[in-house]
Amino acid sequence: MKVSRCLIAALVTASCGGPLGAQQPATQKTAPAPAKTAAPEQPASGSRVNADAAVLADFKARVDKYFALRKDALKGAPQLKETTDADKINAAQKEMSARIRAANASAKHGDVFTPAITAKFRQLLSPELKGDDGRDAKAILKDDAPVNVPFKVNAKYPDGATVPTVPANLLLNLPTLPEPLQYRIIEKHLILVDADADVIVDYALNVIR
Repeated sequence: MKVSRCLIAALVTASCGGPLGAQQPATQKTAPAPAKTAAPEQPASGSRVNADAAVLADFKARVDKYFALRKDALKGAPQLKETTDADKINAAQKEMSARIRAANASAKHGDVFTPAITAKFRQLLSPELKGDDGRDAKAILKDDAPVNVPFKVNAKYPDGATVPTVPANLLLNLPTLPEPLQYRIIEKHLILVDADADVIVDYALNVIR
């Protein structure tokens, strides 16, 4: 039986991958998508700065709250003109003290010096209490410390008690206070005093180490 030459040619072409038996091209593989890069973490130092700023802002807000109370307490109080009369000065101070203490009767320890604020003050004072300068500062605080000052919020600063000297390098490291508030360091402790009314606003224990 004769086979057609055309049929043979067709069969040979198919076996060699020609048009009739053309292989499908291999599917092109797509490159894997690049892995997502994680967002950079916030530097720890930045978080610390923000936390410190928040603590100091809280301290200022608490001082401002006391001043608002003080302003309301002294509304209607007789204004003392400038005088050198000690009796008039003492009478005006007693009136001011009584009004503020009555308005702030519910005050308690920690209203201004919260644990976080106290810890921040210890941190602010620590560098200034090291080395030779630190020893000198501690010596001044020890020699100049008044006695019999109560650690009691809203108590009157004792008549006749000395006003301790706070070394300038320590004051420069603490937040500035509006007058007539003052920092006074007694041994290892810090009190916040309304100097015009002689009222202890709050205190922080063991800030000197």
